[in-house]
Amino acid sequence: MYKKSQVGQNAKIDAKNNIPGINDENPSQFEQELMAMARHEARQVTSKYGPQLEKLNGQHKPLLKDYQRISKDYDKHAAKIERSEPSVELSRGKYYILMFLFVLGEIPMNSLAFAVFGESQIFTWIMALGVAVAIPWIAHAVGILLKRGSTPWWKSGIGVAALFFLTIAGLLAIGYVRVQYLGDLADAEAVGSFGSSKFIGAAFVGLNLVILAAATLCSYFAHDEDPMLEHLHRRTNQINKSMRTIEAKHNEILTEQQQEINRIHQEAQELIYHYRKINQRERPDHTKPKSFEKEHEIDVDFEQQENTKELLNATTALRRSAAPSKK
Repeated sequence: MYKKSQVGQNAKIDAKNNIPGINDENPSQFEQELMAMARHEARQVTSKYGPQLEKLNGQHKPLLKDYQRISKDYDKHAAKIERSEPSVELSRGKYYILMFLFVLGEIPMNSLAFAVFGESQIFTWIMALGVAVAIPWIAHAVGILLKRGSTPWWKSGIGVAALFFLTIAGLLAIGYVRVQYLGDLADAEAVGSFGSSKFIGAAFVGLNLVILAAATLCSYFAHDEDPMLEHLHRRTNQINKSMRTIEAKHNEILTEQQQEINRIHQEAQELIYHYRKINQRERPDHTKPKSFEKEHEIDVDFEQQENTKELLNATTALRRSAAPSKK
């Protein structure tokens, strides 16, 4: 782009040569050159941002198709069961945090019991971790079975009873090992101040049962009785969140691109205004040519920009088109 001093010199030269003519409606050659330079710079801007916008566009399209497909399944299933929102009292994030805390609390208790085998510390902690993960996982399955049930009811009842039986039996076995371990320590007068080893073993079993019950309740309150509704609801939320992230990034890039183009356009207009002012002032009669009445625009064909505008409005358009079908 020209500097103001260069624009002023060209304006004086054109004014002496009566360029543009008083009745000439076409802009001078210098004005056309200025706008050509501005358009070139604008195209460079779109070329710089184009690949980023195209990449986001490519990421967004398959998500939009998945959202459309899953939304249809969601609406169909919601109409079938006559409700559209899962009935859960505990969010998925809080549920995962609580389950992690249960596992975390189980590890030190179980490591104490498995130390009786006299294995290395690493092996002891691996065994403790296995039991610590198993108990909350069993509670997870029991909670789902209790919430969703089955027809007839005794099918899920058998599963719940079997899981509880195996878990309690396993806890009693672990408790027995703990009692033996603590008993040996008591005989060696290492834990004499802790009281009866049987009482402590029972306490350990009781704590495990409390964790099992608490984790089962968490699982019960964190799941809906309809697994399909829960899955569709979670999946649509995940896709919608991903689309919103892409659209926000896309909008940020598009805004930055438009700001640069507007800056180029403004600079070009300022130079043209300066050119016209000097040109008219340097004319002998100070008459304003007809071409000075016209404004210039950076009429660049932004194909990618049109695609990006459609992308930003795609989700809204989809929901607008889907709205009549829900009525």
